[in-house]
Amino acid sequence: MMRKSLVLLVSGVLFAGALATVRVATRPDASPPPPEDSPPPAPVAPVFAEREGVRVSFDLALRARPREAAAGSALQGTARFVLADAKTGASLQGRRVLGWMSPRAPGEAAPDDAACKERVKSYLGGLLSTKAEVDLNAYWFLTLNHDQTVSVINPQLAFERTKLHSLVSLGGEVADWALLKDRSAMYATVASGDSVSVVDLQRFLTTRTIRVGQRPGRIVVAPDGRTAWVSNDGDGTVSILDTTAHTELASLDVGAGRHEVTFSDEGRTAWITSTEADVLTAVDVASREVLGTVSVGVGAGDVAWSAVARAVFVAQPRTSEVLVLDVARREVSRRISVKPGLGALRFDRTGRWAFLLHPDAGGVDIIDAATSQVAHSLEGFAAPDSVVFTDAFAYVRNTTSGRVSLVELSTLGGASSPSVVNVTMGQLAPADARGLGRSDPIAALPEGNGVIVAGAADRALFLYQEGMMAPRGTHLNYGREPRAVLVLDRSLREVEAGTYAATATVRENGTYDVAFLLDNPRTIVCMEWKVGGVPEDAALAKKLPLKLTPRFDPARHFTAGTTTPLRFRLEPMPGMDPRPVRPEEVRVLMFKTPGTWQWRTEPRLTTDGEFEVDFAPPSPGQYKLVVGVESRNIDLGRLPHFTFGVVEAPAPASASLSEVAR
Repeated sequence: MMRKSLVLLVSGVLFAGALATVRVATRPDASPPPPEDSPPPAPVAPVFAEREGVRVSFDLALRARPREAAAGSALQGTARFVLADAKTGASLQGRRVLGWMSPRAPGEAAPDDAACKERVKSYLGGLLSTKAEVDLNAYWFLTLNHDQTVSVINPQLAFERTKLHSLVSLGGEVADWALLKDRSAMYATVASGDSVSVVDLQRFLTTRTIRVGQRPGRIVVAPDGRTAWVSNDGDGTVSILDTTAHTELASLDVGAGRHEVTFSDEGRTAWITSTEADVLTAVDVASREVLGTVSVGVGAGDVAWSAVARAVFVAQPRTSEVLVLDVARREVSRRISVKPGLGALRFDRTGRWAFLLHPDAGGVDIIDAATSQVAHSLEGFAAPDSVVFTDAFAYVRNTTSGRVSLVELSTLGGASSPSVVNVTMGQLAPADARGLGRSDPIAALPEGNGVIVAGAADRALFLYQEGMMAPRGTHLNYGREPRAVLVLDRSLREVEAGTYAATATVRENGTYDVAFLLDNPRTIVCMEWKVGGVPEDAALAKKLPLKLTPRFDPARHFTAGTTTPLRFRLEPMPGMDPRPVRPEEVRVLMFKTPGTWQWRTEPRLTTDGEFEVDFAPPSPGQYKLVVGVESRNIDLGRLPHFTFGVVEAPAPASASLSEVAR
């Protein structure tokens, strides 16, 4: 697979530094009325090309700038590639495709076939110097960290061997998180603040705080994406949030204790457990009205819906049972006896196989929803606490061991014991970290044939490709413990037969070169697309609003183990924001290349517009200094950066015997 090759190309690299952007912003819930929508750009007819027996058409349909968008925001739209056999006209389905767009300089000629292939090759390399203006293959790893932050890691970027795109502060200890269905935002429950933080996934910053009940824990987005359901474990309620307006729609009493939520009947009904109440509550998702309750006994745990059985399954630790609920009659129709010590309960993607974990006993029961019986009872796990699925495997995390257990799903239908393979992920067991959390520590990759694993104690992510006996690559998390991981996927996907689409963001009008790569048959095509209708202010964001001037000699050599102050000046460019820059706006990153040493700091202000940091290299080698000012739309890496040579400190001169005697 072509995109798989891209991931494998860049995934094995270990990182020396990190370009991190700390973004903290809070917008009040009440805001003045936004301006009217701007009209959308006029539609443009698709362009076509034909190579290797493949007919490719491309079009970009831009949308109007939303009313709530700030001035200078880029325009977004849907980019589409439609693929067909050039001879038969049949749609080419199930393919892996990549695409990029870059504006062409005035007077520059369109790339020929050789230049097109070279350009695609450079895009696959992931270097910032050849990064496309519009990347239609983007996805990120999001890690929920122990220090109340989210790391945004770009696994497809190679810049000085670092891949940290942003660092988002959430304002408190997070219990759980969830992506909205359209991937526009992420919700995180902040128990200490009785709130849900809204993280904008375009700008990667916290934009709003939604007040909910006491000590919010679990958060689940409804299948239709219109609402999110928050378990308020401190007051026995569930808050229902509007995912468009980012407000609370309703609060329902569902019983005290911790809650879990699942949805049945294609998302029409929500089912909510409570550890301190003896009922399961059914809620109509559209009207938000309580439909009724089902007696399940005190202490109910995980709950999951099976489309195969058309039933809700509830883990009941107190009786060591899994209860099967008839959703139409709202009653328990069957009780399945299982081993004591019930933990997580999850169904695979087919809805047939339910995995029930037993952390204390180190086992996993596998229930066949078609028969409502335990089909397999597996042993040999090490305090398993979570399970995540791809199409081929169930991935079970062991908390007292550094291994992840892979259960092959195709072997579950037989009478013999399922195939289980253990893969070591990192040096340390997850239990050695400061905490494990409630969110999934494993996430499936967009390619569908592997996962990314959060190694909390190792402070790293492990990239695993199915069929391997060890992780394919390691992504360092820069000193933070990743308790959970999500994949934010914005890459091209097949939305209908032979049509592959992704969201595109553009900032300026003009002629763009569209590069396209198909895996089978391998086809590289470059086409031309003209963009119009983008407001002029959108292009201003590409211009640097500040000028960075070093007040030190960049060619100077420094000495290892010696602290040297480095001074630089930041001043507004003509026509840009004239306000002076404050020290708290500036982020400075120093790192060694190659190596693992890095240091982030906030500079001190010496005089108006001039700042200073102390440089203390620990060993000889090459070091870089990078400056960013996120409040002025300057990520780390946009301003000029400086490379320093560091030499070994001279050995102290030894004294002669006569000098010692004197």
